[in-house]
Amino acid sequence: MPIPPRPRTFSCPACDWKRTVIPLSDCLMEGIDWHSSCAKCQRTELISRPATQAEIMKVRLANFMHQLRL
Repeated sequence: MPIPPRPRTFSCPACDWKRTVIPLSDCLMEGIDWHSSCAKCQRTELISRPATQAEIMKVRLANFMHQLRL
């Protein structure tokens, strides 16, 4: 049975870019569920760590608000 990975936060040490992702499945899509380069400066050395509860709730709230606008 496929199990999605835990939420992760990616951040760039060169600029202030940061993104928290919550994968919905074990099939990870680049730029959505996984980041290998910074979206702002294109640096490939990112810091990846488990997301905190606050970061997870922030993403879920943003997704919920986005769904209300549709």
